[in-house]
Amino acid sequence: MKKEKTLTSPPLAERLNVLMKRSGVNKSGLARICEITPQAAGKWFTTGNISKESAIKIADSFGVSLAWLLGDETSENAAPVEDDYNPSELNDRHRALLKLFDRLPESEKDHHIEALRLTVDKYDKLFKELIKSRNIDEIIQAKKEQ
Repeated sequence: MKKEKTLTSPPLAERLNVLMKRSGVNKSGLARICEITPQAAGKWFTTGNISKESAIKIADSFGVSLAWLLGDETSENAAPVEDDYNPSELNDRHRALLKLFDRLPESEKDHHIEALRLTVDKYDKLFKELIKSRNIDEIIQAKKEQ
């Protein structure tokens, strides 16, 4: 009897697809983040295996936990969104930012949150544009080499 192939993707592939959709990064972009070949990154989607170093780079780059990326956190169905951010412990920079924020007048706190949100959105957009432009340059270069 032949074994039937399952059509389900490994949890890692599903999580990487969520991150790629959310950020606009493609598999080549993931490879660049991890400083590996696109072919090596492509194997993650079929095997569900990733090196510790690459997993850490991906998690850090996209602001997700390793547990979520590797499929260990089953309670989350999608990548954490910014409002779900809940660090387990504050570092010195977090504490400094909170102290400064708490010193602001109440009437200004919402304005500063919105300004910071707009700045982060601007950088997210710039990152997506950068990834797209680099991908286009790679495609042009590859066609020239053919």
